[in-house]
Amino acid sequence: MKISLRPHHFLCLQGYKGLNYSKLQANSWSKISKELTQNPDADILIIGGSDDLCKKCPAIVQSRKSRCIENTVNLLDEKVAGILDIAKGEIYKYSEILEKIKKNFTKEKHQELCSDCAWWQKGLCRDSFEK
Repeated sequence: MKISLRPHHFLCLQGYKGLNYSKLQANSWSKISKELTQNPDADILIIGGSDDLCKKCPAIVQSRKSRCIENTVNLLDEKVAGILDIAKGEIYKYSEILEKIKKNFTKEKHQELCSDCAWWQKGLCRDSFEK
């Protein structure tokens, strides 16, 4: 199984708790999160724009404007890709990405990158890099 992810979602997955999502979207996130936890050697295709986690987003499904401001999210993707030394169009094992996250991310780096995000501001993922 190959999963398509945009770079910043690697950070989101570390703090995912199934909160504050529509039931349909939570099921998508829960399914992918569980798959990656159970299969850390899953292939991940790095993409730009909406990925496998975004497919069930109510705003996208209902053709409404997403809560994600695309320019801001694209810039975040670029920053995360640079920090993790990953590139769009390339395939990595999820375990490789986890090692890069472990090596390169701290609570402070998380706050620097994500403090403008609604999920971070609601406190839903602030504890992701405390360990």
